[in-house]
Amino acid sequence: MDIDFSAAYFLLMAFVMGLAALPQFRHVDNTAKVPARYSSLDGLRGFAALSVVFHHLFITNRFIDTGIWIEADSRFYALLGPVGVSLFFMITGFLFWGKILRTRGRPRWHELYVNRVFRIAPLYLFVVVMMLLIVFARTGFELREESAIVVIVAMLQWLALGIIDTQPTVNTYEAKHVLAGVTWTIFYEWLFYASLIVTAFFARGRKHLVFISLALVLTLIGKTFLHWDESGFALLFLCGMAVASLLHEKIKLRISPWLSSLIALTCIALVLISSRNGYGTVTMLMLALFFYLVCSGTSVFGLLTSTPATRLGNISYSIYLMQGLVLTMVFSIVPLKNFAMASALNYWIIGMVCLFALLICATFGYLYIERPGIALGKYLVRRQTSLAIQ
Repeated sequence: MDIDFSAAYFLLMAFVMGLAALPQFRHVDNTAKVPARYSSLDGLRGFAALSVVFHHLFITNRFIDTGIWIEADSRFYALLGPVGVSLFFMITGFLFWGKILRTRGRPRWHELYVNRVFRIAPLYLFVVVMMLLIVFARTGFELREESAIVVIVAMLQWLALGIIDTQPTVNTYEAKHVLAGVTWTIFYEWLFYASLIVTAFFARGRKHLVFISLALVLTLIGKTFLHWDESGFALLFLCGMAVASLLHEKIKLRISPWLSSLIALTCIALVLISSRNGYGTVTMLMLALFFYLVCSGTSVFGLLTSTPATRLGNISYSIYLMQGLVLTMVFSIVPLKNFAMASALNYWIIGMVCLFALLICATFGYLYIERPGIALGKYLVRRQTSLAIQ
């Protein structure tokens, strides 16, 4: 069944934006005032997360049909996933290198890492536990490995908060398919957080731009000429760091908001129209220019700072981590699955159902898992700080 209908992305995205605009979703609005210079980033997070969702929604169609999880054969939908992930990595690089620069390379490391753990861990553990329950249910709650130790080791790897870069089978079941394989990116996030201990040294003077420039060039050479494929992800973080360094030094384009939005939109359009490799060097450079403009205040004609986009950004982590669970559960309902696989139109109708369910689940995930986890982390930091003062 051919479901390569690019317009479905825009129609369903408009549907999600319309839902997020409803007053029922006001509970996910920011409770604290966000600096205006970062306001566009929240909206960008939402679009990045949903782009990954559409990427996996397309892949799920063939997975249901053939039982094989392979990349989308539609160039448009194949690009949506890497573009979303690339922007997430750039956002991480930008925000955390910005913190390092503002503290002159001497942040409160304990506070930074405790907050990161309590930001990532609660929802991650919830999603993984739900995945394990589904896996055991689908394997009949019977031991299918040679020993229980094999299953326990696999479970521990999954429960390691993404610090271990594995997505092992559990009880002979391909557990990663239940989560759409999204947890691999968290491993690279942890690597980046760990690297800050070293790179922070270069933020203690005025040479941070030189350091970032050299790192970018050397990593780009490694990727292009030495074929260090993994360096492509490092480049994405470095692009975000470079933008933070540029803006820290107030190096900013002096152009009108209208022109800035037009250039940003053109960059994204060129990537989706002409790119062949979602993690290619040219694609990365185009996304980096787009990201620089957004961080400089570009709202893409107000889209990224709109209320629906901001709300989607606030729950973007839940959208990202929960997408596999929602796709798994929706398509496990046989009548819905049969209806979806009858035609391309039917599939996108059920895709709308998936997005609606995901938005609801992500909202509850944010309100009752993410937000309390963040608050607990901040409380523990404050408590330890007060005890240290005493």
